[in-house]
Parts: sequence; C-alpha cells; structure tokens
Amino acid sequence: MRNRTKYLGSTAAAAIVVAAAAVFLIATFGISPYSVTRPLGSKPFTDEPAKLLAMGTTLHADTSLSPIGRSCNTCHLEEDSYKATFNKPYPHYVRSVQLKTGLDRITAEGMVQFCMVSALEAKPLPWDSNTLAALTAFVLERHRRALGRTSAID
Repeated sequence: MRNRTKYLGSTAAAAIVVAAAAVFLIATFGISPYSVTRPLGSKPFTDEPAKLLAMGTTLHADTSLSPIGRSCNTCHLEEDSYKATFNKPYPHYVRSVQLKTGLDRITAEGMVQFCMVSALEAKPLPWDSNTLAALTAFVLERHRRALGRTSAID
C-alpha cells in the first residue's frame, strides 16, 4: 500500500510539473500547442488536389490573412526560403515550434497554423476550412519539390 501511495504521489507530482511547464510555455511564448495540433475527431476540408493547390498558391501571397499585412510570401517567397528542416519528411522537428509551443514535431498542416499565429499574428484557421486545406496543399507541394519527389505522398 505504501509503494502504491508513493507511486500515485510521484505520478501526481509529475503531472503537476508537466502542466506547469505547459502553462509556462504558453505564458512565455503565447502559442498554445493546441492551436497548432489538429483536434481529435476533426476532419479536414477536402477537394480536388489541383483546386486546393491553385487556391493555396493564391493564398500564399494574400496579405488579408494577417491583421498586420503579412502573407506567407513575406518569409517564404521561394522553396529555398524554408529552413533546413523543410528537407525532412513531415511530421518533423522545427526549432521555433519547439521553443514557442513545446512540441517536438509538427505536421505540414500544423506548420501552416503555427505561421498563422506566430508570423502573421492572426488566429489559427478553422481546422475544417478550405483555406487551411489549400495552404497545406501548397506547403506540401513545395515540400515535395524541395525533396525532389514526384508526388507529395512519396
């Protein structure tokens, strides 16, 4: 019984430390990991890949996505403007994501949300929106080209 009580006490203490660390990260950096991680059970918007890519290409340059007049092109005009981690398959580690959210890995879709919140200083896009699906399609196409792949699902 004593070992069980000790175990439960240490488990509760560990949970408190993890929760405190999460609160510290959010308070310090202002980006909740939940704003860049797809909620369980939610479904992405779907459409023809060519339509999503065309829309994403337009949206990548759209300054109306940001209340401060930035677009994705502000930081990512060409494929080579992405960091070295862009050359790794998704989900992957991105230092700025870890520093600002505490997450060790992020999906392409999560990266779009991260940039919306961090660089564009906007709210995350709705998880079921055509805008998020289109920008994700665009990012995955750039990713595919950066890796020299013939399709985004290689």
